[in-house]
Amino acid sequence: MFYRCKSCGGNVTYNPDKKKMICESCGNEGEPELISQDKKHVCNNCGAEIEADQIDLSLKCPYCGTYVIFEDRMENEYEPNLVLPFAIDKHKALDLLKEKFAKQLFLPGNFCSSSTIESMEGLYVPFWMYDLHTHVHFEGEADKIRTWEEGDYDCTETSTYRIVRDFDVDYDKIPVDASKAMPDAMMDLVEPYKYEALGEFDAKFLSGFQAEIYDEDKDTLFPRAKKKADKYSQKYLGGYNVEYDAVRPTVNDKKSTEKASFYSFLPLWRYVYRYGGKNYEFYVNGQTGKAVGEAPTSLSKALVWFVAVFVSLFFTVEMLLYLLGVM
Repeated sequence: MFYRCKSCGGNVTYNPDKKKMICESCGNEGEPELISQDKKHVCNNCGAEIEADQIDLSLKCPYCGTYVIFEDRMENEYEPNLVLPFAIDKHKALDLLKEKFAKQLFLPGNFCSSSTIESMEGLYVPFWMYDLHTHVHFEGEADKIRTWEEGDYDCTETSTYRIVRDFDVDYDKIPVDASKAMPDAMMDLVEPYKYEALGEFDAKFLSGFQAEIYDEDKDTLFPRAKKKADKYSQKYLGGYNVEYDAVRPTVNDKKSTEKASFYSFLPLWRYVYRYGGKNYEFYVNGQTGKAVGEAPTSLSKALVWFVAVFVSLFFTVEMLLYLLGVM
């Protein structure tokens, strides 16, 4: 299916800045016409057959540029529960990426240039979000150390305590990306998302962006959610034990159970920069603007800098030797 402008017939997409559906052709902000899917994976705007991977849910028709959403891939177990709409557009995402890496030495000159902006894509990444209940039981020994001076002596007093911590924590919406194509480490780094705008899924938010259905189910990914919960619980536990100088655990159990799970879409901008025959991928949180990635080094810039420094040092030394010779 796709969204068509009732005024001019153009493609209506979701605009992150205005937070509403807007026609790409005439700018009309009126309610669009929803054109349902007649044939599977055929663009209903131009009639062309669209080649798509099995996990593609929303993509741009390569023939007419219409953003097409495959209705048949949002049914049964693939029916989404929640979506967090884009809050920043492509140009803002690119500016944030430039700002993030602007101070890096020897950055290639055309990084994030206007000529490479087309490689930036807006994606709705499939996530499983978990509500978890975690029980934490901790036992151990802890030391408090006091030092003072007494005459010519340095004195140390160590008091040892037995400590027991037993508490429950409820976690809401722990996110774990459900796409094998997306690097887990990068998806974790672009967090956190702010859930104020998280709401029930509406297909209109996909128009103008690419999206994929999940290819890892919630049971497979639950251990990752539990690992995140354990990390948060450990930080919470550390707050209880901060008064001690040293802590030696004997029991440190964390048991998490799933209360609920939600198949969700979270917004992400992906920028692929090719340099030196290699692709470098960067990601920008489509809501908060947090940017992550590892930029390449321009060898030519590094060489020019090295030569400039060497020449500068050479002439500085020559000048010093000349002045010393004069004296």
